[in-house]
Amino acid sequence: MTILPVWLVIFIAGMLIAFTQIEQEWVFLPIMWATLFIMMIIGFALMPTRYQIFTDRIRIVLGWVLHFDIPFNNIENITAATRKDLGVLNLNFINSFSGDDIMQIVRKRGANVHITPWERDLFLENLNKAMNEWKTHYVSY
Repeated sequence: MTILPVWLVIFIAGMLIAFTQIEQEWVFLPIMWATLFIMMIIGFALMPTRYQIFTDRIRIVLGWVLHFDIPFNNIENITAATRKDLGVLNLNFINSFSGDDIMQIVRKRGANVHITPWERDLFLENLNKAMNEWKTHYVSY
C-alpha cells in the first residue's frame, strides 16, 4: 500500500484553499504552479529510487544524482522494521508504509536507516552474499 507524496498533499490542500476564496487574484495561480514545480523537483530528487549493493557498502540512490552510502563495517544487523520503529528519529528512505516491506539497517554509529526494496528476499540474499564475502576477504582479525 502506498500513500500520496507529501508535496502532492500540500499542493492539493493549497489549491483547495486557493479556489475556495470568494475573490481570486490572478497572481496567486502562477505562484501555486511554481510552488508545485519546485516541490516536485525536490520530491523527485530526494525519493529513493534504487538500492545498490557493492563489495563494501550499500548505496541508496536518491532521485537522479544524489546517493547515500552505508559501509558494511558500520552495519550491526538488518531486521524487519515495524511501524513503531518509524516513530523514532531515523533516516527513512521508504517508498511504502506496508509493514512487510520495511527493512531496518541498524548501524553501529549514526541513526538507523529504513529502506523498502522492491524484491526484499532477493535484496537480502544478495546483501548476505556480499557481506559474507566482505567479512572473509576484507575484515582483518
